[in-house]
Amino acid sequence: RSSRSGSGSSIGNRSDTRLSPNPSVRSRGSRSPSPTPVRVTQKSTTSTPISKGDQKKNMVEQLNKDMAAMFDPTLKNARPEPEMPSPDGVEYPRAAAWSSGKLSAVLQDDRGRQLFRVFLWQCLAEENLNFMEATEKLKKMKSTEEKKAFAQEIIDKYAVLINLSAPSMAAIQRSAKSDDIDMEDWAPAIKEVRRLLENDQFPRFRRSETYLAFLELILPRAYAERWAANFEALLGNAVGRHHFRLFLRSIRAEENLRFWDAVVEFRGTSGPQKQVSMVTQAKDIIATFLQEGTINEVFLPFGTKQVIESKVADDLVDINLFDEATRHIEQVLRNDPYVRFLQSAEYENLCAKLTR
Repeated sequence: RSSRSGSGSSIGNRSDTRLSPNPSVRSRGSRSPSPTPVRVTQKSTTSTPISKGDQKKNMVEQLNKDMAAMFDPTLKNARPEPEMPSPDGVEYPRAAAWSSGKLSAVLQDDRGRQLFRVFLWQCLAEENLNFMEATEKLKKMKSTEEKKAFAQEIIDKYAVLINLSAPSMAAIQRSAKSDDIDMEDWAPAIKEVRRLLENDQFPRFRRSETYLAFLELILPRAYAERWAANFEALLGNAVGRHHFRLFLRSIRAEENLRFWDAVVEFRGTSGPQKQVSMVTQAKDIIATFLQEGTINEVFLPFGTKQVIESKVADDLVDINLFDEATRHIEQVLRNDPYVRFLQSAEYENLCAKLTR
């Protein structure tokens, strides 16, 4: 959200005057021409300076509008919608790499950053990226007074919007009041916001309609045509997988691909708590897809399912836990759904609209 210093200042009541150069101009109500020059008034365009109190009041008012817009769809226009990045000049491999890379790579790409911003706006979470960008700007400032004023502006604007721990919030508040802004005081807050973007919002961005629609705009037709002869190429392409999923949903067989996606995400687990996260994800996959009677149950050979459950129970979770299961699911998808997908309107319509 961008801060707006509103129009709370009053326009001065003073009027500048000038003499009309035309002596034949009559003043209103005059019955005859008068040689007396007419005074033509002009309103002064100079406004009185906005006090710091008024600036803060305007900022609070805008913040209240932004917060109301976050929770009331009818006020959506109160939050200016960011512009979608142009696909012109963006090759498919460049944009496709955003889903397999790290958040930092996306933010370093001007189109990637803008697309991520659009996604965050749609999810009512753009304040996290805005905070990150504001701290980047703060870091580059040279003037002590300018840094101090901007640091306080960041806190006023984002303190109630971003989810920071109490120590991190206290650290940036102390920093803003000090005479020397030390970015080390801001490091914990920046780290927390970045972690939220990386662990929650970025994974959802990679699966989002926003990202997939952008990829589809730049997908070469040759890629889609290759899927007809290569099942692995279909599964390995985000756009292809998306349309395959839509087809599977239409024949009530989506759970197999959802399981496959969940395992891919499980294998990509990283971070300092990697093992703990893998165990948690493995248990979630079992509860969602392997537990008997669940709505998304996938059917595996009894022995395969038993081995998975036994390893999780014995805390023997590793990256290869679901390898046998995914091989089985891939074969199930290849045998019938894949063939039917290639003959479907879903696939034909996609190929027809690809222009590259």
